[in-house]
Amino acid sequence: MAKSDPVDQLRTLNEILARTFASDVERAENARRALEFFSREYADDTAQLCLRRCADQLARLHLGDDESSELAFAHWHVPALEHFSPLWIRQAIVSEMKKLAGRRQSLLLVTGLRETICPKGKNWTHKRQAQYERVRDWIDALVCAWATRGAQLQVVVL
Repeated sequence: MAKSDPVDQLRTLNEILARTFASDVERAENARRALEFFSREYADDTAQLCLRRCADQLARLHLGDDESSELAFAHWHVPALEHFSPLWIRQAIVSEMKKLAGRRQSLLLVTGLRETICPKGKNWTHKRQAQYERVRDWIDALVCAWATRGAQLQVVVL
C-alpha cells in the first residue's frame, strides 16, 4: 500500500465533506482551488503539511462551528506509538464518540492510522496490512457500539 500524500488525503476529505448536506458547492470549490494552489506552489513541502490541523480546518470550513452545525464532527488523530492495544484504541474512540452523542447525523474522522502503523522510512508489508485491518475492525466495532441509536454516522479513515 502506497504512502498517502497529505494533500491527496485533504482532497479526498474535501470531496467527502462536499457531499454532506451541511456543505455548499462554493465552499468545496474554494477548498479545491486552495489545495491545487498549495500542491503546485509547495510540491516539495507537502510532507511538512500538518494533516491533523488542516483536516480540522477543512471540516470547520464545510460544517461551520459546532453549535450551529446540523452535523456533529469529531476528529481523532492517531499518535505515533510503538504498540497498539485494544484498550488504548477503546479509550480514544469512546472519548471521540462522546462528542457525537445525542446527534442524529455525525462524522468521525480518523487520521494518522496508516502513518502510525508504517512509520516514515518503513515498507508496507503483509504484517502491517493485517495490523491495519485489525485496528480498522476495532474502530468499526467500537463506533457501532457507542453510536447513538438511529443516528446516521459516517466514519472516514484517512
